[in-house]
Amino acid sequence: MSTADRVTTPTPTVSGTDVPGTDASHCHLVVVGGGITGLAAAWQGMTRGARVSVVESDDHFGGKVVTDRRDGFLVEQGPDSFVAYRPAALKLIEELGLSDQVIAPGGGRRVSLLSRGRLRPMPAGMGMVLPTRMWPFVTTTVLSWPDKIRAGLDLVIPRRLPDHDVAIGAFLRQRLGDGIVRRFADPMVGGIYGAGIDELSLDAVLPSLRDNERDHRSLMVASLAGGRASRRAARQRAAQNNTQQNSTGRNNSAGTRGPAASPFRTLCGGLGQLIDALVDQLRAGGVELMANTSVDLLDRDGVHLSDGRVLPADAVVLAGGVASSARLLRPQLPAAARALAQIPLASTTIVSLAWPVSAFDVAPDSQGWLEADASPFSGLTASSIKFAGRAPDGSVLMRVFVPDKRGPLTDAPDDELLGAVIDHVRPLLGVHGAPSLTQVTRWHTVMPKYTVGHLERAAVVDSTLAEQRPTWAVAGSALHGVGLPDCISDARHSADEVIDAALAATPAAPTENAATDRTETP
Repeated sequence: MSTADRVTTPTPTVSGTDVPGTDASHCHLVVVGGGITGLAAAWQGMTRGARVSVVESDDHFGGKVVTDRRDGFLVEQGPDSFVAYRPAALKLIEELGLSDQVIAPGGGRRVSLLSRGRLRPMPAGMGMVLPTRMWPFVTTTVLSWPDKIRAGLDLVIPRRLPDHDVAIGAFLRQRLGDGIVRRFADPMVGGIYGAGIDELSLDAVLPSLRDNERDHRSLMVASLAGGRASRRAARQRAAQNNTQQNSTGRNNSAGTRGPAASPFRTLCGGLGQLIDALVDQLRAGGVELMANTSVDLLDRDGVHLSDGRVLPADAVVLAGGVASSARLLRPQLPAAARALAQIPLASTTIVSLAWPVSAFDVAPDSQGWLEADASPFSGLTASSIKFAGRAPDGSVLMRVFVPDKRGPLTDAPDDELLGAVIDHVRPLLGVHGAPSLTQVTRWHTVMPKYTVGHLERAAVVDSTLAEQRPTWAVAGSALHGVGLPDCISDARHSADEVIDAALAATPAAPTENAATDRTETP
């Protein structure tokens, strides 16, 4: 979910020299950080015709997007999907020629909620916070009747929102009560953003709630009206697709195999397939990719590497995360560095487990669950049920999430952590015996938390850079959205901004060998 809808300029899939006024062949773009954000920024620079170098301190590219293939399993060590309603990821996938590899979730039952000691179906039409259908909400067993009655008071409560930013939890409690916050909002919104609902900023994470109270007064009324409008639009799209299919004989939903109702998408070969394609095509386009290379200093002379080299840079995108960007900005732009350093970071551990189907009392058919009860775990995803090709026939692959916001277990030794996870899920899954696969992936202080006041901190970073170093930018999940599409969109937008600023500062006549210059390394 994005904190600010930063528009990405439509990007040609050819050199920028073919676009009037955008020739960047004499511009050297240096990208610090080789995760999905850094690679997307490099891709944008390459399509603009710039000479591009990417500096990555790790031994591999992709950052938190890591797909492990072992013993017939496809294990995602980071994110496993992205949302299709934010177009940046699908657009990049199309440019890379991977559209035919896009898949949607399979036909298993949707996510459940572990609430009051039992796994309970998620009510049909339930959004992250509010229902879009009334009857499933009224009849759900996730909430008690007192919780439902309290939520219904939203229909008569007057507008109460102050002008300043507030925590999502505080805002929702005054309108809907504690039950809907604990049972729906905290596990769903908090799970995405790696923070408790009472920390997260309303204006940065769910600004639509402020708009809904202003426009409709009742959040329930706004959500139900939005649900009706969405269902009408979906029926119209389905009718249009059927008409086109009947007239052309072609299925217009190609490339998104799976239920169209789900917003989630991934690639047949996992999200690592996106990284592999980016790396291969960037190298083929002449981009210099430097792994195992650290940056010590950033100044007007360029990017100073730990091995003593200096990369002269006309434009710089910092895509290495909050801590790295703050460190590099501190000598030149202390105000921006301080604002970045004020963004708290969350940690999480992902435990992957697999069992043969025969180990279950009943073969699982749910895509997983979120945990609304107090526990060290935030939820489980049944990876091989959610997406095809994640496990060999006859096996089930699952991932359990252990965030630091739920206690210290996330930092426990592997054997202790695995034992606690298996003991927790065994009775819920009805599974027996030892798992056939175990894998523990730890992500320490890497997830920015959009706490109250986040937009002000982001504005300080953006405005300081724009005023004092317009050819530098900070991109990625730190400021403008934590999802994969948000990072890609922010990366491309940032690359465009710093290249345009560099071109404005140092205009140069077109060179006869611009196309050749673009493929040379510094």
